[in-house]
Amino acid sequence: MSLLRRSASIAIPAALAVGFGVTPAQADVGISCNNYHDNCGAFYFNSNLSGSYTIFTGLKGQQGSIPDLAPYKFLGNGNGKGQPVKNNAASFYNGSFQITTVFFNSNYGGPCDTFEPHSTAKQLRNTYNDNASLGFGRSGVNCYKFG
Repeated sequence: MSLLRRSASIAIPAALAVGFGVTPAQADVGISCNNYHDNCGAFYFNSNLSGSYTIFTGLKGQQGSIPDLAPYKFLGNGNGKGQPVKNNAASFYNGSFQITTVFFNSNYGGPCDTFEPHSTAKQLRNTYNDNASLGFGRSGVNCYKFG
């Protein structure tokens, strides 16, 4: 997957992350899903992995999981740039080495789409334009499974 040069990135403020003892989640477009990140997932504004996108990464376990996508925006060039990721994603790429799940509700609840490692959804099924959280290494119930 060819990606743009490093541009804007956003993260949970370090003070907040330290207070909760978690690693800040990274949202970026200047990286690609490669062997450096155990957890890596890209949301796309349009179907077929097109339009603006944002990549979320984490190093191990559930690092990089996002309980609420509301603060994040699509950062890559293309249709949808600047729009919120929450409830606006049409497709998703799981570049992780583990199962990853996109949830309809915040805090990893509701209907979901689950992805095997290194799988793609050219069009999300249960969370199409209704995606609120992202869980690396998480499964859910009532999930459509992408292989």
